[in-house]
Amino acid sequence: MKFMHRLFLCALLAGQDLSAQDFSYAVRATQVQFSGAGSIALREDSLGSLYGPVHWNNTGLRVPAAFVSGSRMAVSAAFVFRCSKAPDSIVLRGFGTDTIDFPAQTVALFPAGGVYTCTYPARAASKAFRAGFVDYYAPFTIRWELSLDKGARWLAADTTKHKVYVTRNSPMPELTAFKYYHTVLELSCKNAKGESTDTGIISKCWGEFTDQVVLNHKGDSLHYYKTFNTSNTSLPGLMRYRNAQCYTFAQLFASLVKIQGVSRTNNYVYITPQSKSSPCGGTINRFLVRNWNFGVKSDAVSCPSFPYRNTYTGTYITPSGYVFTSADVSDRIGVSGQCNKNPSSFFNNHQITKFDGVYYDACYGMKFSSLADIKTRAFDAWGVQLSPGSYNFTSDMSQGDLIEIISTF
Repeated sequence: MKFMHRLFLCALLAGQDLSAQDFSYAVRATQVQFSGAGSIALREDSLGSLYGPVHWNNTGLRVPAAFVSGSRMAVSAAFVFRCSKAPDSIVLRGFGTDTIDFPAQTVALFPAGGVYTCTYPARAASKAFRAGFVDYYAPFTIRWELSLDKGARWLAADTTKHKVYVTRNSPMPELTAFKYYHTVLELSCKNAKGESTDTGIISKCWGEFTDQVVLNHKGDSLHYYKTFNTSNTSLPGLMRYRNAQCYTFAQLFASLVKIQGVSRTNNYVYITPQSKSSPCGGTINRFLVRNWNFGVKSDAVSCPSFPYRNTYTGTYITPSGYVFTSADVSDRIGVSGQCNKNPSSFFNNHQITKFDGVYYDACYGMKFSSLADIKTRAFDAWGVQLSPGSYNFTSDMSQGDLIEIISTF
């Protein structure tokens, strides 16, 4: 950031008359650090390591600060000061967004290679963040001022801009997959800004997923099955590689809620098929998510209830799609996934979240009232493996149901 230049009678503090020659001064911030009892330690996405204590510097460092609502943040800052006849000390103060201001503080000036340095020590803001509400400052601006005559007159110094997240309550404790990731705070506070109730927070956080475009804090796409054979199955994998399976998006949505201190048990749902009978001597163990084309019925005689047959050698899945030796059913573009118009859609299980009786499938941005609703609106077929290297399918969804295994994330 360039020096801000102003004219002032620096000679005043050197004992000279007010009519003496004018001297120029320049001030720039070089570092800003936030702290306070309600601060939240953020983790960078890639490896999950904690950010360092400095939030801003004049060489390009930009790390958000995060706090719990109702807490009072503190700020410290370092400055470079240039004046032809500088005093031994100056007074600094800061005016922040939403009248969250920082008090006047006398600081000593230290010569350093033709300029002077000074440090505004950690001082608590004039007021706390509004209690019980989510907030999102992009930016939180501090307009710094200085005085050379003990506060009689104030001059513009520098202006620093920061991103600040405010959670409604203290986040739920970190676990193996649930961490205070930068992107989790960004998406949660940005979407839920102004909310104070559990219902409002869940609803607004869910809004992040409904357009099937989820971006991390840098604006990079988070893909649901960018490659059909991705092996990433936990939130850390999604944060690092930005390409993952259903587990990760269910965990991401639950994390956006948990980071606000919203507590829910039995909120993580594993769903899998259940046969109503024994089709052709087998058991339903697969389902196809829309949309698939249904062609000839190769097994109409030998297996009339599951007449569509696909065969493969070795494996049927590649990074870019499905490859069958023969196929009565074929994948086509259907329900869009996050940042992917045609994600993988042939599964034996699926993970979603459940809040207050509603099922949320963050992979596709769809919500459902029941398991039957999922089967009816999202699936095209059931599948059964009757022999190695082949699957048989039916588009008659009455042949099976979904069962759920519920846990707490």
